[in-house]
Amino acid sequence: MDIQKLIENIDKEKFAIKFQVHREISGISTKEAAVKLNVEENEIVAIENANGKITPELVKNTAVLFKTDVSSLLSSSTNLSHFEHVYSSPINSTFHTFKSTDEKQSEAILLLIDNVTSMSNRITELLEQK
Repeated sequence: MDIQKLIENIDKEKFAIKFQVHREISGISTKEAAVKLNVEENEIVAIENANGKITPELVKNTAVLFKTDVSSLLSSSTNLSHFEHVYSSPINSTFHTFKSTDEKQSEAILLLIDNVTSMSNRITELLEQK
């Protein structure tokens, strides 16, 4: 089956969800996505509302922009647990709702490091006295 046939039969609602999730995870606004995909911003909004026109060129460029493969964009699965597991890690914390650390946690870690360092220094001093 060729890509045109796949696109004609695509579930626009599932594509819309995948498109929006990829865009948000990438930290790209609808305006930025429009510029990078060479379409109007209202077309991006329409795509995310399952009303936009999906073309082979748009799918290919979307896959390149979001660093994914065409088949995952066109698949009928909307299993988003992949996004939750991969993109919600502290390593990739660009998703707008994820916060890997806060100020108090950072202070506690620094205090712990300081205490371990002073304890190590004190142990070294005690051992040198013997």
